[in-house]
Amino acid sequence: MKTLHKNLTVLLSAIVMLVSCDHVKQPAVSRQPEIRWTALSDELNSRIDLLENTETYTLYTAVPENGTFSHHGHLCYYKGVLYASWDNQVNDENGSGQRGLMRRSYDGGQTWSPFEELFPSHDRQVQASEAFIGTRFQTSNGFAIIDDQLYAFTDVAEWTGNSIEEKKRVGIGKLFRSVAEDGSLGEILWLENEAPVPVPGFQSYKAADRMLIEKFVNFFSKPGNEIQLDFNTPRPLSDDNHRLTEPVQSYRLDDGTCVRLYRDMGSKDAVTQKEKEDSKSRRNYASFSFDDGKTWTVPTRTGIPDACARSNAGRLPDGQVYVINNIIPMNPGGLGGRSMLAISLSRDGLNFDRAAIIRFISPPIRYKGLEKTIGYQYPHSVVAENDLWVIYSVNKEDVEVTRIPLNVLYELK
Repeated sequence: MKTLHKNLTVLLSAIVMLVSCDHVKQPAVSRQPEIRWTALSDELNSRIDLLENTETYTLYTAVPENGTFSHHGHLCYYKGVLYASWDNQVNDENGSGQRGLMRRSYDGGQTWSPFEELFPSHDRQVQASEAFIGTRFQTSNGFAIIDDQLYAFTDVAEWTGNSIEEKKRVGIGKLFRSVAEDGSLGEILWLENEAPVPVPGFQSYKAADRMLIEKFVNFFSKPGNEIQLDFNTPRPLSDDNHRLTEPVQSYRLDDGTCVRLYRDMGSKDAVTQKEKEDSKSRRNYASFSFDDGKTWTVPTRTGIPDACARSNAGRLPDGQVYVINNIIPMNPGGLGGRSMLAISLSRDGLNFDRAAIIRFISPPIRYKGLEKTIGYQYPHSVVAENDLWVIYSVNKEDVEVTRIPLNVLYELK
């Protein structure tokens, strides 16, 4: 097994070929940097090592009584406490009644509190994949620190349409609540000027004070604090006319330039799901800001391979930039492009010349559910003391976190 993880010769050679087969020429843009991924050469003995000395903890194991779908994980480290949040539903992604769960660790991730309901369901939990049209759900969006207070927040939406094929996501608003170190949770409030009407039979919530709303808006406008799963913002088009979504929170280059990576959703001219999948570049796209996030360039294709899922990026304490994503540039079907979760490193935030595997070869899916895909996916991360912590879902069923010692990343060659 160690040889399999260490060498991966055939698979990584295939990745090299797929990464090198990018025939789309990018238009020249003045001042715009270029992001490259040179972690693998074209030599047949190229390899990406499996990270050593890591520890993995299971935060949630899917069981029918608590829900067999879990996804959209987020982490936060604040005042010595690690917080993990994610979404949970009976069996379907973004199905009716999807709720938010959370666990905490007060001892550096060695032990975790029992999971608790961070944001309750806004509608009934529907167990049939075909039955949630016209119903409401929430999508976790992580944490924010405002005026020395930690808050968790979430996006609430509703499905409209007459069938699964015709469904359309309509935003309702955002909710938030304070999270205290002593384990208590504050009142749930709408991050809206007016409180939306609840589904009959479900809890109603008040609108927050306008001054606090303005503080949230100001917080999210700062580079590095952007909302990643913001479904009410129009999806941008790239310079080669691909639809993009799920941008990562931005990171800065040494000269102050802000960089934000995007997930490719395929050509804007694609109509069917197959056409969309076939047209995907299997790369991250990047947008740049030269004015502290006020304006952004049209996103352009990078060299970073990506199966097309949510990615994550940030800076390590030594200044290196990292990107965590599914680097096998393949459709999630079959073996699955999301079966390998890896971290790529760059000293300047532009050339990612080293990579290592965080997780590889996921277990089989145990339960049926709408939009279930095999793999370790939708990563989010946080630096806590001397470690980088990474959260992800396993087959959109279980939730795990992996602790990576910073010195292990610093020693990658």
